[in-house]
Parts: sequence; structure tokens; C-alpha cells
Amino acid sequence: EKMIRMISGKQAGDLLLSFYFRYPPQHVRVKKIEETASIMLDIQLGNPLSARYPDLSSGLHGLTLLNRKEIDFTNPIYVSNYGTDWKLFIRTYESPVVIRPHFLYSLPPFPLAAAIKPTAETVDWLGKKNISLSRLQAWLQIAENLKIQLEKEENESYRKRQLLTYAECLVRADKYEEPYKLLQQITLTYPDTALATYADILFIYVLAGHEDPFLAAIEINKRQKKLPKKDPLLPYINIFQAELALETDHPKRADKILAADNIAFPEKADLLRLLRQADTYFMSSDTIKALIAYDKLEQKASIIGTHPRSLAQYGDTLYNHQRYAKAVASYQSLVKLINGTDLQPQAMFRLAMSRLHNGEKWIRTIPLFSQIRNAFPGSEGDFRARIKITDIKFLHGVVSADRAAEIYGQTGREANKKQLREEALVKQAMIQALAGNHETSITLAMKILRDFQHGKLTTETEALIISQLPAVLKKMTGDKRYIDALVLAKQNRKFFARGWLGIDLLFDLAHAYEQLGAYDRAGRVYQYILDVASEKDQEKAYVPMIRALYNSGRYDLVEDYGDQYFSRFPDSPAKAEVYLLRIKALRAAGELKAAVRLLERPDRPSSPEIEKTAAHIFFDLNKWQKVITLLTGKKPASWAGGERDYLLAESLFQSGQYKKAIPIYTRLSEEKPYTDQAMFRLAEIYEKIGKPDKALNLFKQLAEKGKDSRWKKLAEEEMEIIGLGLDTFERN
Repeated sequence: EKMIRMISGKQAGDLLLSFYFRYPPQHVRVKKIEETASIMLDIQLGNPLSARYPDLSSGLHGLTLLNRKEIDFTNPIYVSNYGTDWKLFIRTYESPVVIRPHFLYSLPPFPLAAAIKPTAETVDWLGKKNISLSRLQAWLQIAENLKIQLEKEENESYRKRQLLTYAECLVRADKYEEPYKLLQQITLTYPDTALATYADILFIYVLAGHEDPFLAAIEINKRQKKLPKKDPLLPYINIFQAELALETDHPKRADKILAADNIAFPEKADLLRLLRQADTYFMSSDTIKALIAYDKLEQKASIIGTHPRSLAQYGDTLYNHQRYAKAVASYQSLVKLINGTDLQPQAMFRLAMSRLHNGEKWIRTIPLFSQIRNAFPGSEGDFRARIKITDIKFLHGVVSADRAAEIYGQTGREANKKQLREEALVKQAMIQALAGNHETSITLAMKILRDFQHGKLTTETEALIISQLPAVLKKMTGDKRYIDALVLAKQNRKFFARGWLGIDLLFDLAHAYEQLGAYDRAGRVYQYILDVASEKDQEKAYVPMIRALYNSGRYDLVEDYGDQYFSRFPDSPAKAEVYLLRIKALRAAGELKAAVRLLERPDRPSSPEIEKTAAHIFFDLNKWQKVITLLTGKKPASWAGGERDYLLAESLFQSGQYKKAIPIYTRLSEEKPYTDQAMFRLAEIYEKIGKPDKALNLFKQLAEKGKDSRWKKLAEEEMEIIGLGLDTFERN
């Protein structure tokens, strides 16, 4: 709605002004102002609505986009889930807890060598003891047994199967170096055989678990294409491919792999497929589907509890869907499953939170959080527990606001995760707000916005500032801390620019600028208010803006805005004040004739200050009778005192009304700073009306006792003239 450009030029001796607007103006009114020899353009700006419906705009004399006092849903206070309820935030906010164990890659059923053709009875080459141990997953024990068997075995076919199975046991036992070398050796020793193929597949499992899952994904894709369509390993290779896609954060690819309809999945493989399908839903953020899939699988078998990643994701899904009783059971199992890993503290924290949400009394959950702190100092779980303990104790009145703020502040400095540092510091700022330390709270919140420019809690931090800023700025201006108020407002100027703070606050800031003498800046604030405010607030802004412009010496703008004001608000109760500022500005700018034209308007307002200024203007122009009329007419000025008497006496003197001037000058001769001038004028009057002795006496008195050297010198000169008998000398 702003003017884009203005161009001036001359055409046929006239001044031509061209205005360019974003939208065609709806209405233009030109007003000639004879008093100031100027014109005023009153332009009703266009907007998207008037541009779209020009006929309607013309018929209705303009379409206005109203500045309604409605909720701005871009305002952080309304965007935030917590509004301004900081206790609700402290009680309910939880930063995301990420528990991501690596996927346990699904190997085909043990032993792989059983699938090598020609088939042989597994018990014949593996032995009953090893088969029994496999059910206990005693892989290293089986490997030791096979090492002994290999030394004695004479059947070459059995030896090959035993060698592959030995390597397989090492892979299942999560060994790295020995199977890494052995499997490559088998591949090189028995090229182009099923033994080499299976060794290569096992090698890719080692690669995925200990080196690079991305490279493993490429290699297994190559190998899968070479397997026969009826190979019994194919369903498990399919699941392994999906697991690698999930491990490398490609859930869509995993979903596509698992959707293959050309593979027959045996029962065990199908359970794994369903598990990974649920994992795919979770990693695709489709948590409802994930919850349903995990629940169905949980009812079928206990497979979830053997896979740490799936169990962690199932627990997270249960927790976020507020199924806390089941979440407790899941996290209890997870804590045991990942015991001794870096993820254990986070799992223990989630377990404690699940119990708290499940209705367990807070006094019983505090020891659970304390246990995490004691067992894993400096861990993510430690800092999470520290924050939650402080939350609970503050909300239940166990620790004071000061102590809670201290703990949050310390955690905000020390926590090993950015999101935890941000959470702790935001809560510290909120505690200060709740304690009534609003200025401190805003200072902390502003630092958070600087330090966490892309933080997760930016909205809440901005809401914290916006909710407190008006009261803090009002208090600062009320306490006459104008510089502090203006600095704080400038630091948060984006909130003003976006309209998230009320117009009233802008008035306070403009007032603060005025109090500091920064009238130019005050004027700019008021001009901004005119651009964004409703008509009622605009009327309220005009007077202080014009006053600020006057005080900053922008007399031309005083006249421009004064004209606008009288045109838009002709019946305003403040028109006398605006009128006064206009004539004072014209006088200060030396535009006395323009000021007189305003003063001579019959409908001009009147006030003691206006009459006083008018008297000065007429006095400056030597319009003595105008001054006399103003000060002694039917409506004499209510202003009294030496200044008023001086103007009247001098006007009477200059207009030759000496007798009327005598009593006034007599009074002034007793009043500073007019004493010397009044005595001189009295002496002049007595000389003019034929009383030279009296005149000489006054000149002598002034020359001897006067304070102003100028009037003393003039008095001495007059005495010399009178003494020389030149009292009839014609004086100018």
C-alpha cells in the first residue's frame, strides 16, 4: 500500500509530480490551502481487494482492508502449545529421546552349510552336541568344537561344511578379524561354488556390522541377483537388504524390498519380515501403523524382545501414544537387552518417565532418576534426569525458584546435548518469569535466541519475550529508564515489525525518545504508527508526532501533517494544540506571512498559548495595532506578566499611544529583565510629550544605576543631546 516512486519535473512552466503506487488509488482529493500557499493531496490508497473489484470500490466509495483486533496465528504465543503457561511447559515438555541401537542383521537359519548341495544330514557333519549348543546360541563353544573336528575330519565334503560353519559361528558371535580373513580365503580357495557364495554372503554380514552398511548394501544387491530363485537363503537375503536400507535411513527403499511378491517366506522369515515392516512404518514417521504392526506381532510371537532396535522403537511408539503400562514393560526389557551400552541411561530415563506417567507417585520416581545420575554421571541420561528431578521438585514446592533457576542454568552450561542445554536454559528463563523477575527472564531468553538460532524451542522462547516485554518496557519508561527501554525495544524490533506487540507500546517508546530529546526518532515512531494503526490510534498519534517534529526542527513536516490533521479530524478536541504547533513552526521557519494568514482565519481555534504566539508574530511584523487588539480587545489574552506587558507597552509606544504606555512601562521598570529598557522608553516618552526635566532625570538614573551596558550607553548619549539643547533633535 506504499508509494513506490515519485518523480518531479517541469512541463510548460508548471511543476509536474508523478506518483507510482502498488495498487491504483481508490480516491484522490486535492485541497488548495491559500493561507500557506500550498496544496494537500488526500489519497485513499488501493489494496488487493479494490484492485480486483474496481467497480465495487467506485460504487461504495472505497474498499478498506480493516486493521482488526483479531488473533494473529503467526504470533508465537498462539503458535506454541503452551501459550504463556510456563508451569505447563515445565511439567509436560519432553525433548525427544532417541534410542537407536544398530539393527541386528537377520542371518539365515543355522547352519548355512545345510543348504549346500548335495545335501547331507546335518547331524552327520555337525554333531548332536553342536546342534544342541546352537539352540543356546553358544556360538564360540561350537566354534571350538568345530576346530577340533576339522583336525580329525577326513570327509572333504564334511570338512568344507565344517569350515564354513566355523566361520559362521564367529560371525554370529560378532567377531570381526578372524571371520573377515577366513571368509575371503574360503571364497578364493573354492571359487564358483555354493561354498564360496555362502562365504561371500557371510562376509557381507561382517562388512555391514563392522565396516560400512552402505557398501554392504551394494554388495548384497549384486550377490542376490546371482542366487537361484529357489535358493532357501533368498527370503533372508531379502530381509537383510531391507535391514541395510533401514540402517542407512532409507525406509522407502526398505518398504519396496519387503513388498516383493516373488519370494515365498517360511514362517520364521515371515515373522522377521513383519518385524522389519513395522520398523519401516516407524522410521517413515507413520507411528499409528507402526503401533498396530508391533502390537499384532507381539501377539503372535516374542520376536520384538530379541531385537534391541525394534524393541526401542516399539517402546517409543507406546510411550508417545500414552500406553504407559506397556511402555514400562518394553523399556524394562530394553534396559536388560542393551545393558552396558551407551544407550542404557536413555532407556532407563524413559523407563522412569513411563512409570511416572503411568501413575506412580513422584516421590517414588525421584530415586529412579537419581539412580541414573549416580550410575552414569556426565551421560545424556544424567542430564535428562537432572532436569526432570528439578521439574518435579519445583512444581511440588520442594525447591525454590532461585534454586531451580540455578540448577537449570548449570545444566544449560554443562549438558552434552544441544537440545538439553536449550531446554534447561528455557526453563531457567521461565522460572525467572514465574518468580516475577521479568527483566532477567527477557535477558536470558534473548541470549537463548542468539545462542540457539535454529533451536527446537525458538517459538516458546519468543513467546516468553513477547508476553513480558510490554510490562517490562512500561515499567522502564515509568521509572524513567528511557535508554534501557529503547535499547531493549531495539533488540526486539522484529516483534514490533511483525505486529506481535500492541500499538500502545509504540506510543510508550515514542514518549521515551521524546524524554531523551531524540525528537526525530520519536517522530519516526509516530509516523510508523500512522502506517499500521487504526484511525482511532492514528488520531492519537498525530498530536505527539507533530510535537516531536516541531521539537526536532522539522517545521516543514509540522505544516504538512498539521494540514492532514485538520482535514481528517476537523472536530478533534486537540485541534487547538495542533494549530499552535503549526503557527509556532511557521514562525520558527521565518514564514511569518503564512502564519498571519492562518491567524486571520475566522474559524481558527483560540487558547492562551495561541494568543500569546499570535501576539509575538504580529509584534515581529510590526503590526502594532494587531498586538494591542489581541492584548486589550474584547477577548483579552488571559496570559499576564512581564512578557505580555512588554509587548503591549512597546506596541503602544511604537504606535504613538504614549500616555497608555506610561503606566505599563512604569510597572516594567520594577521587573527584570525589562527594567533598563522600560526606564529608557519612559524617558523617551517624557521627552516626546514635553517633559525634558523628567526625561533627563530618568536618563541620568539609568546611566548611573543601569545594568545593561547598551541601554546605559544610549542614556548617556541622550543626556548629552539634551544638555546641548538639542532636545528638539528629530530622532528616528
